[in-house]
Amino acid sequence: MVGSRHGGGWVRTRGRARVGAAYMTVALYTVAAPFGCVLATGLGLVWRRDPLRRAQRLQRITSSAYRLMHNWLRFWRICHFDYRDALPGLPEGAFVVVANHPTLMDITSISAALGRGFTVVKGELYRRALLRPFLEGAGHVAAADGDPLSAQRVVDEAVARLGDGHPMIVFPEGTRSFADRPRPFGRTAFEVACRAEVPVVSVGIECEPMYLSKEVTVFRPPDPTAQLRLALLAIDHPRDVGFDSRALLARVEGRYGPWLARRRLATLEARP
Repeated sequence: MVGSRHGGGWVRTRGRARVGAAYMTVALYTVAAPFGCVLATGLGLVWRRDPLRRAQRLQRITSSAYRLMHNWLRFWRICHFDYRDALPGLPEGAFVVVANHPTLMDITSISAALGRGFTVVKGELYRRALLRPFLEGAGHVAAADGDPLSAQRVVDEAVARLGDGHPMIVFPEGTRSFADRPRPFGRTAFEVACRAEVPVVSVGIECEPMYLSKEVTVFRPPDPTAQLRLALLAIDHPRDVGFDSRALLARVEGRYGPWLARRRLATLEARP
């Protein structure tokens, strides 16, 4: 009984320390993020004469910041993710990465693993005065406003970025996944891949125990430490489906449900 009480006390102490580290992380981010945005914006203005090199440099800076963040989270045992060799076997040149979207760390983990890349950013975020110069300079694309013309603009701009050699990162669900399954996929990423004639890289993301999902907030880091993992599921080329974006969507979307089911079963079997 004494050992049990001592063990329970250690678990509670460890849990409180992890929650404290989460609060400290949010506080540091709140203070540092505006300075980082200002710095990135300033560098974007300095490098404006060469938009391609500017985008490459700002993407590398962003990826380096995400790597630092994940090193920090791993050090404090808030969440463990190792971006080194997280996605081996990627194709050369430009490609479109699509992934399920269980957590808020999905874009940071993929960017950290790739070391570069652009994505589609929500319009209200893209239009913020402090962020827009950096987001534009790094090659990110503003999301559509809900009308056909803006949707076409997104496709055209994304195809142009891929033509410059930047990989694209997309979460076709549009928001974080349901607790037990992915949401239906949108077609934009697959239309972009077909028009740009670049491969689609399917990445599976899992986090166990779950953290930063819609149900688990930043101030509730789980015990044991959350483990975030990326898995390269497949590489599909649009030519294999006759450059039909609907067929490409169906092929890619169809593999996520079975993969997640297998991963959940493996997790349950591994528990004591």
